[in-house]
Amino acid sequence: MAIPRAFASLSLALLLVASPLCCMADFILYSGESLLSGQALYYASYTFIMQSDCNLVEYDNGKAIWASGTNGRGTNCRVTMQSDGNLVIYDNNNKAVWASNTNVGQGHYVLILQKDRNVVIYGGALWATNTNKIGASGVMFIESKATIFGALPANKTTAEAKTASISMVVNK
Repeated sequence: MAIPRAFASLSLALLLVASPLCCMADFILYSGESLLSGQALYYASYTFIMQSDCNLVEYDNGKAIWASGTNGRGTNCRVTMQSDGNLVIYDNNNKAVWASNTNVGQGHYVLILQKDRNVVIYGGALWATNTNKIGASGVMFIESKATIFGALPANKTTAEAKTASISMVVNK
């Protein structure tokens, strides 16, 4: 049993060395990180942006496909991926104007703008814009500043991921 586990660990380490994760930062927001007014996550033709009108919007080729509906609710707003799993938009007075309501406890979470167009909070799939396109597939490896490694399906539900025995290894 030790040989397969060692082989799996070595394979994951080689994959991470062969494809550095630093380049994925354009579409990942880690716990404790924020997008300030005008900042965005990007993946191909998709943009997830904290607009200057305080609206958090996802675009596909310039067409809005999801929005928080918070336009006009503040200025100099920011959206923060909190370490309790909650994604929150704050105005310039530090008042929460919108939240994903996914605060499930302290931990390490990531918000990912995926290649299937869906925006998902992981630490277990907690929240999503549900804007994924049918037929997109693939697996994404991630690493956070807290050394979380995992293989995440790009378009699977939590139940499908469990059935497929896809898991995350967390080193706290």
